[in-house]
Amino acid sequence: MLISALLISIPFLTGLNGPDGLYAVTSGIYVCEETAGRILHVSYQGVVTVVAEGLFFPEGIHVEEDGRILVVEDTPSGRLLEINCDSVTTIAGDLCCAEGVTVHGDGSIWFTTGGIEGGSLFTSLWKVSGDSISNEYSLPSVFSFSDLVAAENGMIYICSESSGILGNVAVFKFDPSTSLLTPFVTGVTACEGIGMTEGNFPFYITGESGSVHRVDSTGTPFLLDYSFSTVEDVVFREGFIYVSEDGTGSIIKIELDE
Repeated sequence: MLISALLISIPFLTGLNGPDGLYAVTSGIYVCEETAGRILHVSYQGVVTVVAEGLFFPEGIHVEEDGRILVVEDTPSGRLLEINCDSVTTIAGDLCCAEGVTVHGDGSIWFTTGGIEGGSLFTSLWKVSGDSISNEYSLPSVFSFSDLVAAENGMIYICSESSGILGNVAVFKFDPSTSLLTPFVTGVTACEGIGMTEGNFPFYITGESGSVHRVDSTGTPFLLDYSFSTVEDVVFREGFIYVSEDGTGSIIKIELDE
Protein backbone atom coordinates (compact mmCIF):
# COMPACT_ATOMS: atom_id res chain seq x y z
CA MET A 1 0.00 0.00 0.00
CA LEU A 2 1.42 3.38 -1.03
CA ILE A 3 0.57 5.82 1.76
CA SER A 4 2.40 8.98 0.82
CA ALA A 5 2.96 11.15 -2.21
CA LEU A 6 6.46 12.47 -2.75
CA LEU A 7 6.54 16.26 -2.47
CA ILE A 8 10.24 16.48 -3.22
CA SER A 9 12.61 13.84 -4.50
CA ILE A 10 15.87 15.41 -5.62
CA PRO A 11 19.52 14.34 -5.83
CA PHE A 12 21.37 15.46 -2.71
CA LEU A 13 24.78 14.24 -3.93
CA THR A 14 25.75 12.55 -7.21
CA GLY A 15 28.84 11.05 -8.81
CA LEU A 16 29.58 8.64 -5.97
CA ASN A 17 31.36 5.32 -6.37
CA GLY A 18 29.19 2.77 -4.57
CA PRO A 19 27.33 4.83 -1.92
CA ASP A 20 26.11 2.62 0.91
CA GLY A 21 25.91 3.26 4.68
CA LEU A 22 24.52 6.62 5.82
CA TYR A 23 24.41 8.42 9.16
CA ALA A 24 22.77 11.79 9.82
CA VAL A 25 24.05 14.32 12.37
CA THR A 26 23.42 18.00 13.02
CA SER A 27 26.10 19.14 10.56
CA GLY A 28 25.21 16.83 7.67
CA ILE A 29 25.23 13.28 6.32
CA TYR A 30 28.09 10.81 6.58
CA VAL A 31 28.25 8.33 3.71
CA CYS A 32 30.32 5.21 3.08
CA GLU A 33 31.56 5.34 -0.50
CA GLU A 34 32.04 1.59 -0.57
CA THR A 35 33.78 0.96 -3.89
CA ALA A 36 36.03 4.01 -3.50
CA GLY A 37 37.00 3.01 0.06
CA ARG A 38 36.15 6.41 1.52
CA ILE A 39 34.01 8.05 4.21
CA LEU A 40 32.53 11.42 3.25
CA HIS A 41 30.76 14.12 5.23
CA VAL A 42 28.22 16.12 3.23
CA SER A 43 26.83 19.26 4.83
CA TYR A 44 23.15 20.03 4.27
CA GLN A 45 24.36 22.83 2.01
CA GLY A 46 26.19 20.28 -0.16
CA VAL A 47 29.79 20.82 0.95
CA VAL A 48 31.72 17.53 0.72
CA THR A 49 34.64 16.65 2.99
CA VAL A 50 36.68 13.45 2.82
CA VAL A 51 36.83 12.08 6.37
CA ALA A 52 38.79 8.88 5.69
CA GLU A 53 40.13 7.01 2.67
CA GLY A 54 42.13 3.90 1.91
CA LEU A 55 39.49 1.64 3.48
CA PHE A 56 38.33 -1.70 2.08
CA PHE A 57 34.64 -1.60 1.11
CA PRO A 58 33.29 0.39 4.08
CA GLU A 59 29.58 -0.34 4.40
CA GLY A 60 28.05 0.22 7.86
CA ILE A 61 28.58 3.43 9.82
CA HIS A 62 27.64 4.94 13.18
CA VAL A 63 28.66 8.43 14.32
CA GLU A 64 28.56 9.48 17.96
CA GLU A 65 27.98 12.96 19.36
CA ASP A 66 31.65 13.36 20.33
CA GLY A 67 32.66 12.82 16.70
CA ARG A 68 33.81 9.22 17.00
CA ILE A 69 33.00 7.29 13.83
CA LEU A 70 32.54 3.51 13.78
CA VAL A 71 32.77 1.76 10.41
CA VAL A 72 32.67 -1.87 9.29
CA GLU A 73 34.17 -3.24 6.07
CA ASP A 74 32.22 -5.69 3.92
CA THR A 75 35.01 -8.06 2.85
CA PRO A 76 35.78 -11.71 3.71
CA SER A 77 38.45 -10.39 6.09
CA GLY A 78 36.90 -7.10 7.15
CA ARG A 79 37.42 -4.84 10.13
CA LEU A 80 35.48 -2.83 12.69
CA LEU A 81 37.22 0.54 12.77
CA GLU A 82 37.11 3.57 15.04
CA ILE A 83 37.91 6.87 13.31
CA ASN A 84 38.61 9.88 15.50
CA CYS A 85 40.06 12.95 13.79
CA ASP A 86 43.05 11.60 11.81
CA SER A 87 43.34 8.44 13.90
CA VAL A 88 42.06 5.06 12.62
CA THR A 89 42.01 2.19 15.12
CA THR A 90 41.04 -1.43 14.46
CA ILE A 91 38.64 -2.64 17.17
CA ALA A 92 38.10 -6.06 15.57
CA GLY A 93 39.62 -7.76 12.54
CA ASP A 94 39.25 -10.89 10.42
CA LEU A 95 35.50 -10.31 10.19
CA CYS A 96 33.44 -12.20 7.63
CA CYS A 97 31.76 -9.49 5.52
CA ALA A 98 30.69 -7.12 8.29
CA GLU A 99 27.76 -4.97 7.16
CA GLY A 100 26.12 -3.04 10.00
CA VAL A 101 27.22 -1.30 13.19
CA THR A 102 25.41 0.57 15.98
CA VAL A 103 25.90 1.64 19.60
CA HIS A 104 23.52 0.61 22.36
CA GLY A 105 22.40 2.98 25.12
CA ASP A 106 24.73 1.20 27.56
CA GLY A 107 27.73 2.11 25.39
CA SER A 108 28.34 -1.34 23.90
CA ILE A 109 29.03 -1.63 20.16
CA TRP A 110 26.99 -4.08 18.09
CA PHE A 111 27.81 -5.24 14.56
CA THR A 112 26.82 -7.94 12.08
CA THR A 113 28.80 -10.38 9.94
CA GLY A 114 28.27 -13.34 7.63
CA GLY A 115 26.69 -14.42 4.41
CA ILE A 116 27.62 -16.56 1.45
CA GLU A 117 29.87 -13.89 -0.09
CA GLY A 118 32.27 -14.54 2.77
CA GLY A 119 31.86 -18.29 2.65
CA SER A 120 29.77 -18.50 5.81
CA LEU A 121 26.50 -20.40 6.18
CA PHE A 122 25.55 -18.19 9.14
CA THR A 123 24.98 -14.52 9.74
CA SER A 124 25.89 -13.32 13.22
CA LEU A 125 25.27 -10.51 15.68
CA TRP A 126 28.28 -9.42 17.76
CA LYS A 127 28.77 -7.26 20.84
CA VAL A 128 31.84 -5.28 21.86
CA SER A 129 31.90 -4.32 25.53
CA GLY A 130 35.20 -2.97 26.80
CA ASP A 131 37.90 -5.36 25.57
CA SER A 132 35.43 -8.23 25.15
CA ILE A 133 33.97 -9.27 21.78
CA SER A 134 31.19 -11.86 21.91
CA ASN A 135 28.93 -13.61 19.41
CA GLU A 136 25.42 -12.88 20.71
CA TYR A 137 23.38 -14.70 18.04
CA SER A 138 23.92 -16.69 14.83
CA LEU A 139 21.32 -17.69 12.27
CA PRO A 140 21.59 -19.89 9.14
CA SER A 141 21.19 -17.46 6.26
CA VAL A 142 21.71 -17.14 2.52
CA PHE A 143 22.78 -13.53 2.94
CA SER A 144 23.60 -11.38 5.95
CA PHE A 145 22.09 -9.34 8.71
CA SER A 146 22.57 -6.29 6.49
CA ASP A 147 22.04 -3.39 8.91
CA LEU A 148 20.98 -2.69 12.49
CA VAL A 149 20.00 0.11 14.88
CA ALA A 150 19.80 0.29 18.67
CA ALA A 151 16.55 1.99 19.68
CA GLU A 152 15.81 4.10 22.74
CA ASN A 153 13.61 1.28 24.07
CA GLY A 154 16.73 -0.88 24.49
CA MET A 155 15.91 -3.21 21.59
CA ILE A 156 18.11 -3.79 18.56
CA TYR A 157 16.35 -3.94 15.18
CA ILE A 158 18.18 -5.95 12.51
CA CYS A 159 17.59 -6.09 8.75
CA SER A 160 17.74 -9.46 7.02
CA GLU A 161 18.99 -9.36 3.44
CA SER A 162 17.68 -12.90 2.97
CA SER A 163 14.05 -11.81 3.40
CA GLY A 164 11.97 -13.09 0.50
CA ILE A 165 14.65 -15.64 -0.36
CA LEU A 166 14.99 -17.61 2.87
CA GLY A 167 11.92 -16.87 4.97
CA ASN A 168 9.77 -13.76 5.06
CA VAL A 169 11.28 -11.82 7.98
CA ALA A 170 12.68 -8.45 6.88
CA VAL A 171 13.49 -7.08 10.36
CA PHE A 172 14.21 -8.98 13.56
CA LYS A 173 14.00 -7.55 17.07
CA PHE A 174 16.76 -8.58 19.48
CA ASP A 175 16.46 -8.08 23.23
CA PRO A 176 19.97 -7.82 24.77
CA SER A 177 18.61 -8.54 28.25
CA THR A 178 17.20 -11.94 27.26
CA SER A 179 19.16 -12.75 24.05
CA LEU A 180 15.79 -13.36 22.39
CA LEU A 181 15.54 -12.80 18.63
CA THR A 182 11.98 -12.41 17.31
CA PRO A 183 10.44 -11.48 13.93
CA PHE A 184 9.26 -7.86 13.80
CA VAL A 185 8.68 -6.88 10.14
CA THR A 186 7.65 -9.25 7.35
CA GLY A 187 6.87 -8.86 3.67
CA VAL A 188 9.77 -6.68 2.47
CA THR A 189 12.17 -8.44 0.11
CA ALA A 190 15.95 -8.12 0.53
CA CYS A 191 15.84 -5.68 3.43
CA GLU A 192 19.04 -3.70 3.18
CA GLY A 193 18.98 -0.53 5.29
CA ILE A 194 17.27 0.80 8.42
CA GLY A 195 17.06 4.30 9.87
CA MET A 196 15.38 5.50 13.07
CA THR A 197 13.54 8.74 13.65
CA GLU A 198 13.82 10.64 16.94
CA GLY A 199 12.63 8.09 19.48
CA ASN A 200 11.73 4.55 18.56
CA PHE A 201 9.05 4.87 15.90
CA PRO A 202 8.43 5.20 13.10
CA PHE A 203 11.55 3.93 11.41
CA TYR A 204 12.37 3.46 7.75
CA ILE A 205 13.72 0.45 5.87
CA THR A 206 14.84 -0.18 2.31
CA GLY A 207 14.44 -3.15 0.00
CA GLU A 208 17.50 -3.52 -2.20
CA SER A 209 15.45 -3.82 -5.38
CA GLY A 210 14.36 -0.18 -4.96
CA SER A 211 11.73 0.25 -2.26
CA VAL A 212 11.46 2.44 0.85
CA HIS A 213 9.03 1.61 3.67
CA ARG A 214 7.84 3.31 6.84
CA VAL A 215 7.43 0.95 9.84
CA ASP A 216 5.13 1.68 12.78
CA SER A 217 5.32 0.44 16.37
CA THR A 218 3.45 -2.78 15.51
CA GLY A 219 6.06 -3.73 12.91
CA THR A 220 3.70 -3.02 9.99
CA PRO A 221 5.53 -1.76 6.87
CA PHE A 222 3.91 0.86 4.64
CA LEU A 223 5.34 1.26 1.15
CA LEU A 224 6.39 4.83 0.43
CA ASP A 225 8.09 4.39 -2.93
CA TYR A 226 9.44 1.59 -5.12
CA SER A 227 11.18 3.48 -7.92
CA PHE A 228 14.75 3.66 -6.66
CA SER A 229 17.76 2.07 -8.32
CA THR A 230 19.43 -0.54 -6.08
CA VAL A 231 18.76 1.41 -2.90
CA GLU A 232 21.04 0.69 0.07
CA ASP A 233 20.70 2.68 3.31
CA VAL A 234 18.22 5.23 4.66
CA VAL A 235 18.36 7.95 7.35
CA PHE A 236 15.87 10.49 8.65
CA ARG A 237 16.65 14.07 9.67
CA GLU A 238 14.26 16.95 10.43
CA GLY A 239 11.42 15.94 8.14
CA PHE A 240 13.51 14.53 5.30
CA ILE A 241 14.60 11.03 4.36
CA TYR A 242 17.93 10.46 2.63
CA VAL A 243 18.60 7.23 0.73
CA SER A 244 21.78 5.95 -0.87
CA GLU A 245 21.15 4.75 -4.41
CA ASP A 246 23.94 2.44 -5.52
CA GLY A 247 22.54 2.04 -9.03
CA THR A 248 23.02 5.74 -9.86
CA GLY A 249 25.83 6.62 -7.45
CA SER A 250 23.58 9.14 -5.70
CA ILE A 251 22.09 10.15 -2.39
CA ILE A 252 18.45 11.18 -2.82
CA LYS A 253 16.70 13.66 -0.53
CA ILE A 254 12.97 13.13 -0.01
CA GLU A 255 10.25 15.13 1.73
CA LEU A 256 7.07 13.20 2.40
CA ASP A 257 3.47 14.34 2.67
CA GLU A 258 2.39 12.24 5.63
